[in-house]
Amino acid sequence: ARRRPSAREMAAAAPPWAARTMEDLRAPPATWGDEIRAYETEKRRVVDEGLVRGQQLRLPKGAVQAQERVFDPLLQRFRDLGVETQQRTMEERERVAHLNRAQDIDIVRSQPFNIINHASKLEALAPGQDPMRLGGNAGHATLKESRRSKEGKTNHPGTFCDYNIVSNLPFDVHHWQKPGERPRAEERQARARKVPHWSVKDFDIVTNRYSNDHEFKIANEKRLNLLEATYKHSQQNRFDPISQQFNDPRHEERAKAAADAREVEGTLRAEALLPPSYKGRESAHYGILSHEVYNPEMIKLYDKLENERKDQYKNRYIVEHNFHVQDVKHDHITGARRLNRVAPERFQEQKLRGFDIIDNRTHGRLPKERQIHEDFTTKRPTPWERVQQGRLPAPPADLVQTIRMPEAGDRTLASSSSAPQLRAPAPPTGSSAGQQRGYDAASTAASSKRSSGASLPRSRSAAALSPAQPRPAYSGGGGGDAATGAAPVAAAARSRSQRQGDSTLLVAVVAHGQRGAEANEAPGGG
Repeated sequence: ARRRPSAREMAAAAPPWAARTMEDLRAPPATWGDEIRAYETEKRRVVDEGLVRGQQLRLPKGAVQAQERVFDPLLQRFRDLGVETQQRTMEERERVAHLNRAQDIDIVRSQPFNIINHASKLEALAPGQDPMRLGGNAGHATLKESRRSKEGKTNHPGTFCDYNIVSNLPFDVHHWQKPGERPRAEERQARARKVPHWSVKDFDIVTNRYSNDHEFKIANEKRLNLLEATYKHSQQNRFDPISQQFNDPRHEERAKAAADAREVEGTLRAEALLPPSYKGRESAHYGILSHEVYNPEMIKLYDKLENERKDQYKNRYIVEHNFHVQDVKHDHITGARRLNRVAPERFQEQKLRGFDIIDNRTHGRLPKERQIHEDFTTKRPTPWERVQQGRLPAPPADLVQTIRMPEAGDRTLASSSSAPQLRAPAPPTGSSAGQQRGYDAASTAASSKRSSGASLPRSRSAAALSPAQPRPAYSGGGGGDAATGAAPVAAAARSRSQRQGDSTLLVAVVAHGQRGAEANEAPGGG
């Protein structure tokens, strides 16, 4: 006979996913593959029983001793007076209730009086009354006998007739009791006399007509026959197999209601089986085919969440757009620079020639002439345009300006190695007083331009005008020509103006030369 495997062997032979408890899962497997699968199931798909259990009750230290101190075993009472009073009150109430219930059962099951001294047990409830006659109404009494009355016991009626059988008079007329206490006779209606239907001959079988109201009775018969046929048809043919509907509209409406209810029930049961993560999906709030919105609030909430999710990545596209704009700008600048690197003389020769050397057509806009398009190169400025670059517009002729000359001690430093242009200049001597005043005006104008926030780099020509460098020598002494003395300074300023467009320094230098000339021409100068 084949031996039946034990429960442990069956658990070991069963696959890991068929285990119901942790003991079955940790049972020794049959093969090495089962052991690997059991290990994977335990680590990935099984929740340990200890994780789903509640927190174990923790008994604090001294709790048992504190409970033992609540009740005094020697005095048999609680140490707390409130608890002792409450317990005694409850015990007394339960004792009285139990005794009352026992006495009630004793009265019901035994006699309502004491069998020794014949004292009534209901004396407190019914003093001076017979305990055997406290039953009350029949069917609701605790005891068998009812209370006594002045009339005595009632007798059963002596007759079933409501009249005197001797005189055939009613009891209210002929009775042995006095008139006020005689029984009242019930008025009864006479029963209708029933005649067999076969004895009534209201239809003539010869003429096939009714004796009275033939037309009315015929119409009534037709109506009754039609109603009877309709009732039989509705009972036998309730459903029409061709139209697949009930003949009675009420039955059809009930069937539709039942089908709809069954469909709704099936839908609700299917939704109840879905996991919680599927119940809140977006497609549950609108029709995926008709796009009809069932819950506008939830759709708005989903749209808001989607926009907030997209806002997290919006900065990436903004930065990429800025990079693209910078690339486009760089491409434009590179293209402009490439065009600017092309010399304008490259296209001048073709324009000056006046005709095309390939087809010998002259330049122009006529049908037989060749139209030449303007190039995109920048024309080279003329010397006069280079001089005029960066200059301020000329003031009106009727505008009067007053220029305040700086004092000798304004904007100077006693000792400064980083700003030599702000040092106090040496006092003028001899015939160079006018030139020194012009030079001071030029230095003041240049210093005011630098302090106003100009970012132009300092060139060699500006450094040449600083007080730390040796001042240019002017020929002619005190009576020399002003143009001769101002020519080197003007030439240096003009070269700097051509490179950087510094019109302010050029104006300051020209003003310096003019003031120097005026000082030389002044009487007593030099």
